[in-house]
Amino acid sequence: MKPGVVFSAVSETIAKDCITARGEAKCTTLIDRGTYAEAMTAVEIWLTGDAAPVVSTKHDTLIYTRSGTGTLEISDEDGVHSQEMKAGSASLIRSGSTFNWSSGKELRALEVSVPDISGPFARKQKSPTEFYDRFVQQGSSDKSAATSNREFEVLYDASNGSAHATMFIGFIPPSGAPAHYHLYDEICHIVQGGGELHVGDTLQELTIGSTFIVAPRLLHALVNNRDEDLCLLGIFRPAGSPAAAYYPDGHPAPGYIES
Repeated sequence: MKPGVVFSAVSETIAKDCITARGEAKCTTLIDRGTYAEAMTAVEIWLTGDAAPVVSTKHDTLIYTRSGTGTLEISDEDGVHSQEMKAGSASLIRSGSTFNWSSGKELRALEVSVPDISGPFARKQKSPTEFYDRFVQQGSSDKSAATSNREFEVLYDASNGSAHATMFIGFIPPSGAPAHYHLYDEICHIVQGGGELHVGDTLQELTIGSTFIVAPRLLHALVNNRDEDLCLLGIFRPAGSPAAAYYPDGHPAPGYIES
């Protein structure tokens, strides 16, 4: 795991041992645990056909479908549940459950593992949940305002079953942004548009599929230098508001009220 470094499944720099097969699926590990304990990880799956089943062991799995289609089946203590997934479809598979993809048609999806209460960090960060919604669709919830005319839509948090992390889509119009930081640990994945990630003196290009992790208190700036919205998938913990950002001097960014 290298905070602030951009990875992509189409990059020639991806190590061969980060690419594995799961049935007919090609799986590319973009974010691994590295030297961190209880770390989130991210795998991009490309599938035309059927994949092999996976048991979500000692972690919840949050899934977002970027493009294509496929059937996602979840087997848990309440039975078997399936859903046709398309662009913008998301799912939460709780720890101990099994999930499987089938009938994939040019499917591109991100699978993010979030450690469960088997570890002390996760136990301390767990949020009480309300009902559990296994499948959600982007666009079914209202957008909320963030900084610099940006908006976001929460897909998963404690209100619909995610005890350990928040998943959201951020909508970033063409604009620049000053360096800022968060108090949470976040995985970011570009699902539409592009731009630049600035970390210190380093500038990295962002395109569809670009993925990176932002460690707590890492100063960074995300710039949309194109003529269309940049849409970013974010998964972070501890759970909270995607608008929770701070400037280098510690002041909350406009639009965020510290509770």
